[in-house]
Amino acid sequence: AELCVSVFGMTLPSCLVESIRDHSWMNLAHSPKIEAVFGRAPVRPGFHSISGMTGMTKWWREELDDETLQCYFGTSEVFAEPGYISRMKTVIIGNLGPDLPFVLDYRESFVDPSVAFLGEGDSWQKISKSVCDLILALDPRRGDS
Repeated sequence: AELCVSVFGMTLPSCLVESIRDHSWMNLAHSPKIEAVFGRAPVRPGFHSISGMTGMTKWWREELDDETLQCYFGTSEVFAEPGYISRMKTVIIGNLGPDLPFVLDYRESFVDPSVAFLGEGDSWQKISKSVCDLILALDPRRGDS
């Protein structure tokens, strides 16, 4: 029960919470596999703590005006057009640099969210079917334990 942590009512997957608690999540910012996984070189990557995720998600949900939200291909609607993302169904978990966020996307599953990234190409791309898969892709040794 202690691993049940949520941001704005969206429960974070336990593998993410464990990775944050043992500090391996933040270290993934230095993974040599980032460019291969995300499809773009990181500028100043940051993998957020739970408080960082909460702060960034608060900004995303509550402080961003609609015009700026459009620049991030976001919408306040629960259902989003392809390439767009709903700010009400996402938690920002990190970034690869300024204006390059990646999120847990809860649109398809409230229990096992996928991971989406806003990189080049002016749309959100699903980069992993789960954050557990993302962690393994960035640090293959995690699968050995």
